[in-house]
Amino acid sequence: MRLLILNYEYPPLGGGMGVVSRFHAEGLSREGHKVTVLTTWFQGEKEIAQEGNLQIIKLKSKRRYTYKSTPDEWISWIRASKKFLKKHLVEHTYDMCMAHFALPAGEVAAFAKRKFHLPYVVISHGQDIPWFFPKQMFKYHLFTYFWIKKICRNSEKLILLTQAMKKNADRFMGKYKDQNTIIPNGFESKEFYPDYSLKKKTFTLLFVGRLVAQKDPFTFLKALKILAKAELPFKAHIAGDGPLRKKMENFVRQHRLAEYVTFKGWLSKKEMLHEYQSASLQVISSKAEAMSIAALESLACGQFIISTPVSGNTDMIREGINGSFFKYSDAETLAQKIKAFYTDYFLQDYRLSESDIRDFKQKFDWKHIISLLQKELLVLSSKEEKEQ
Repeated sequence: MRLLILNYEYPPLGGGMGVVSRFHAEGLSREGHKVTVLTTWFQGEKEIAQEGNLQIIKLKSKRRYTYKSTPDEWISWIRASKKFLKKHLVEHTYDMCMAHFALPAGEVAAFAKRKFHLPYVVISHGQDIPWFFPKQMFKYHLFTYFWIKKICRNSEKLILLTQAMKKNADRFMGKYKDQNTIIPNGFESKEFYPDYSLKKKTFTLLFVGRLVAQKDPFTFLKALKILAKAELPFKAHIAGDGPLRKKMENFVRQHRLAEYVTFKGWLSKKEMLHEYQSASLQVISSKAEAMSIAALESLACGQFIISTPVSGNTDMIREGINGSFFKYSDAETLAQKIKAFYTDYFLQDYRLSESDIRDFKQKFDWKHIISLLQKELLVLSSKEEKEQ
């Protein structure tokens, strides 16, 4: 197949969404498909790059930061993409377009369908579909509701990452809900795997991600305060950075937690692998997620996760086997869960069974995920050919 992938964020831009689109592009190109990615240029990057079956085209449009974007930057990229495709799609043909996010990529895909009859699928990453993150995204969804609905209804498929996302999308799509399907995120099994010989003797807690309100890191810190008062022996590593870091560091100082907590900042993939393999337990206190790459990688390393019941984690975590759940913003229960893990799991040298690790790998390894995506795209492409 000849595939056009649209995403205004592609590494090094953005976070998990960009990483996922890169895995899709590289995975499908390795399967022999001709893949073109249309994304945003950033200072220091090549405008066009080619490697085997994969071509990456980066358009110059507004973009101030690598790690975040704004609506005016989305609009700038939409305009630049439409202008580019008006000429590009006259000279190049594709079998299918993949739009990561209903907006802004879905708007560009809808344009390509109207003008050039190029069918498209929308790949949702959570907050683009009303009303998945209602508190955080209410105004945005209210303003764009009918725009997003039109884009999704005109797609061949709306691909969701998790059961929770599909449940929300089914309500949103109404009589068009049969277009919805689930293809989850994945992990690289060659790069993320257990190594129990690296486990620290000291009880070590791990927190991973951007230090923003969505991740609710202060619930984690409040639980640490309770644990310190209870004189539980532990260390806590915080891997990540963001606007809340200074406030978090102040909290740690004010509550005399400095001897327990280490802020690691952003770590390389190799360094993160070591953290996943050596920590005793990971905590995810997020108020909202789509499907956490960090959780996937951690679980792949045999890590136990205590998490809020966010989307994705409820699909991956089996209570008492590879994790446990606590209510949102409930530091007291989180502290109780951590103490119980220390007694019932850590002191007993608990490890996931080889069969549990194998089953998780078979379900979420990127090779398997790409095969599911490829199968879906081939079916849709074949359907389009018959209708023509």
